Amino acid sequence: MTLRLESLPAEDVERLIPDGISGSVRERISRAAGGNPLFVNEIVAMAIADDEVVVPPTLQALLAARIDQLEGSERTVLECGAVEGETFHRGAVQALAAAEPAVTPRLAALVRKELIAPDKALIPGDDGFRFRHLLIRDAAYEALPKSARADLHARFAGWLEDHGAALVELDELLGYHLEQAVHYRRELGQAPEEALVKAARERLTVAGRRALDRLDFGAAISLFERAAELAPPEDLDLALEIDLIEALSWQEDAEQALKRAGSVIERATAGGDRIGELSGRILEGSLRVSSEPTGAAEALDALIAEALPVFEEAGDELGLRIAYRALGDVANMRYEMDGQVAAYEKAEAYSSPAGRSTLVGFQSHGRLLGSTPLTEFLAWQDSQSPHDQRSYWLRIHRAAALAKLGRIDEAQALAADLRAELSERGARRVLATVEGQYLFEIELLAGDAAAAVAAGEESVRMYENLGLQAELSTVAGGLAHAYYELGRLEEAERWAAHASELGSSDDAATQMLWRPVHAKVLARHGKHAEAEQLAREAVEISEQTESLNAQGDTYADLAEVLALAGRSDDAAEAFEQALERYGRKENLVMAGRMREHLTALQTDVG
Repeated sequence: MTLRLESLPAEDVERLIPDGISGSVRERISRAAGGNPLFVNEIVAMAIADDEVVVPPTLQALLAARIDQLEGSERTVLECGAVEGETFHRGAVQALAAAEPAVTPRLAALVRKELIAPDKALIPGDDGFRFRHLLIRDAAYEALPKSARADLHARFAGWLEDHGAALVELDELLGYHLEQAVHYRRELGQAPEEALVKAARERLTVAGRRALDRLDFGAAISLFERAAELAPPEDLDLALEIDLIEALSWQEDAEQALKRAGSVIERATAGGDRIGELSGRILEGSLRVSSEPTGAAEALDALIAEALPVFEEAGDELGLRIAYRALGDVANMRYEMDGQVAAYEKAEAYSSPAGRSTLVGFQSHGRLLGSTPLTEFLAWQDSQSPHDQRSYWLRIHRAAALAKLGRIDEAQALAADLRAELSERGARRVLATVEGQYLFEIELLAGDAAAAVAAGEESVRMYENLGLQAELSTVAGGLAHAYYELGRLEEAERWAAHASELGSSDDAATQMLWRPVHAKVLARHGKHAEAEQLAREAVEISEQTESLNAQGDTYADLAEVLALAGRSDDAAEAFEQALERYGRKENLVMAGRMREHLTALQTDVG
């Protein structure tokens, strides 16, 4: 590992060299240091120890020279500490340097020589140390032959498993050290023990699932890929592959996740694994619902119908979990939100360590957008585990619910905090969803259509980069509404047309969004018959869904179209329909707006 430190000006380097060092040595130290303060300090330490020093040409050579000067027992202790990492524990060194009876005095000597320093121990009851610089640790580690590294990593993992039970990152640490032992043995042409490889894969996989559960997709991908690389190419770990594909689908572009799903299908087919093949095809089908949506939901539904009897006959709970999750994806595309909740709850009932990370989030999504009243939805959220309540999904869904209840300030504050976290973490797809669906709606409910446009357009940019056409079409439809609210009819019509072009015919959300905007623009241009037909088509689509808010929205848009045509009585009836649905959902903000429209109509008639 190469670490570049910030360079200091020549005059600052000079100040780091003690006055007692002068002449040609001082000049050579200054020249060789190249502005690197660690380089200066290490050369000075050698000069003080030996009175005279030959300045090595590189920092790596310098550090290696310092380590070479150590007594054998001190060097052994230093190298054993380096196996643990930049920070290490006395107990680990004692376990690894079993032939060294005086570890504590050797550590004290290394502290005096300023190679290490005392540090806070992560293992209760032990003593902690830290290398004075990571480069010192690297130099000590690189001095070890690969055979010694393999043995020491495996032995350290055993020590850590016995002493590190309280460490939150225990699985990740154990996975790393076991993985290193496997790699070094393979590099030496040795076949590592099957138990060692299995333990490394299991620990990395568990750590990956923990990362996926907290929606740290980058970390999850790294851990899952490392676990998968430990297995022979013909060995298909379907549970691991499911979670890796999910992490890829949230972090990378759609192509990467589809490529991995294709690999699962190929390997399962080659191995005659029917369950693995069907599972891979279902995973691929779910991905295509977002990336290539035209006809994807219908094809996926048919595939699930083919696969379910196979999974049921085999009693394969992982396959059944995959199938019912995918049914939830189909229901989501059709905006059958209560059906989505039921499918994800069914998936959760099947026992499997894989495919669990976003199930509660999807259930929350379905309850928020379906027929569940908002107060009941919030009570359901409150009944979930503290861990689930901290998830990105439950928090943004809570913000959206609060906004509909009129608690706009709370909703905006919660959403702003979440956006900052996601931006810092780099969770692009989650951020795109938060911006384009939830922040967007919160700003519209707050009456700030310009802020909604900003959130929607940022989401569009992210979805375009991710290659997610279904989500992009829905956000485009929402942007059309926001531009209409701003009175920018040409842009509203442009975004409605874009949503129509992108949206699949079975993407109910998009189909309910673009039609009413186009209808309202047509009505403003006096094309009332065409406008009413489009608006009523949107109402008909919404009535086939289980979303009370979507139904309320389409009735409200129909009412505006009818009002623009001068049909006040028909408009009032449509506003009443919208009010009834918003009332059942407990969407207080939109219910209040419907009452205002009804009052305005009555005043105009009077």
